[in-house]
Amino acid sequence: MAKVQEELGKMFKTFGSDFDDERLEKFIEDSERIMRRPAELLLRQAGLDTSLSKSFSLLDHACGTGPIAAHLQANVHKQVLSQSRMLCADISDNLVNTLRRRAEKHGWISVETAVLDAQNSGLPELSFSHITVNFAMHVIPEPELVLQEAMRLLQPGGTLAFTVWHKNNLGWVPDMASSFAALPFEAPMPSPMPMAPNGKTEFIDPDLIPGQLRGHGFDDVEVKTVEHMVRVESADDYMRKFEMMKEWMIQAYWSEESKEKAKGMLHDYIVRHLTEKHRGQGWDLSWKAVLVTCRKPKN
Repeated sequence: MAKVQEELGKMFKTFGSDFDDERLEKFIEDSERIMRRPAELLLRQAGLDTSLSKSFSLLDHACGTGPIAAHLQANVHKQVLSQSRMLCADISDNLVNTLRRRAEKHGWISVETAVLDAQNSGLPELSFSHITVNFAMHVIPEPELVLQEAMRLLQPGGTLAFTVWHKNNLGWVPDMASSFAALPFEAPMPSPMPMAPNGKTEFIDPDLIPGQLRGHGFDDVEVKTVEHMVRVESADDYMRKFEMMKEWMIQAYWSEESKEKAKGMLHDYIVRHLTEKHRGQGWDLSWKAVLVTCRKPKN
């Protein structure tokens, strides 16, 4: 499990760092198709939606390419945004730089960026009315430390909101698994795919999450499971969207011999397999996410 988590961390730190503006925009667009809808639902559950009429101070940990900030910029009144503060932070300076480029290009309001560890940010206590962590509590090595840090940073009555993939999520996995199984050499991939690379399965099970939060002093816990479909237009489209996941599987599970055999043929082989599997048509991927909100007690 440690190697799986280590390889995923490497991907986040380097993937897309050499993209030009056009390819970066496409990468963000592909990411938004998967991340934006859960982000919208999470923010609505946290009270950060179009009805918001007063300013807020938000720390968006594990900000990635910025689905949380993007949704707020598009849906919260500009006057409220101008009086608010959004600190978008990630442990990957690569992703922070990506979000910064995006914010500057689109003229986002009241957005700051920082490279921070959600387990120990070093920020002043009682600094924020809201903290979000979008699809990272199942990846961060010690999510319990994130809860402790959130309790320290939130103002009394403040809200912590996070998403994780459900323990039974499928998404990109079935098509990658069938593609690997069709290869003419050993191409291992775990079955079932572990949805918690950090091994903390209590953070991807909606029945166990409330106990984690209450054990760290939070109340008003609300946990919802949602499903959404993401359209894949073609086999090439699938490969572009999930290139990072493919590389993650290869680096985490394949032998050096298999990696050598895959050189120069893997992309085309998988595209042919998926084109035949889906009869040359596009298809839908089913995703299952868990939306979690809770509050720091007022007293």
